[in-house]
Amino acid sequence: MKQTVHDPEVLANHRQLLKRDARLRQFGCDLRAGIAFVLAPALPLESPVLEIGTGNGRFLVRLAKHVRDITTVDISAEEQQSARLNARYFKVEDRIKFVLQDATRLPWPDHSFGAVVTMNALHHIREFEPVLEEMLRVVKPGGKLVLADFSPRGFQNMARAHRAEGKIHPHEPHSFRDLQRRLRKRGLATRLRKGCNQEVLVAQVPAAVTV
Repeated sequence: MKQTVHDPEVLANHRQLLKRDARLRQFGCDLRAGIAFVLAPALPLESPVLEIGTGNGRFLVRLAKHVRDITTVDISAEEQQSARLNARYFKVEDRIKFVLQDATRLPWPDHSFGAVVTMNALHHIREFEPVLEEMLRVVKPGGKLVLADFSPRGFQNMARAHRAEGKIHPHEPHSFRDLQRRLRKRGLATRLRKGCNQEVLVAQVPAAVTV
């Protein structure tokens, strides 16, 4: 029998995320469908997995249904707290380690993770090159990188949603075609897909590679 969540803070956070998701769907942004689109070409992933950019944990909790050992990093304690509550609601918190950390200086040795993933965080990162270098450093030979962010249409829809609230959606531009070319030059096999307001680049690290 599925346990019922009674913690008021957990329930309040869940209701807030549901309300936000419903609001975004009014502007053509179905985050749940986008997550499913990203996971489809990314899975399976070898544990342990490192996630760059925790956010509110929407992608994280779905990923934790498939992976038992995830470390997630973010520079926002507030967002990680929301993600922790979200993980508690979906009963996957025991699979996740939350670390407050700048992704340009990851504290783990080389080749520590079977996969490194990020979804909808790239557009918050002005200089992505040092983050990408760190991702390549900590992934194991034979592992995967999964880079995902909104597609041009997805950014348009998110911008409309934010404008309706009197806000501006942050958007540091990054070309997925350029990222794909750069990773291919490093010897990684890549697949790039676009759909459901998302772009997703899955890169397979060779079994032996110098990065």
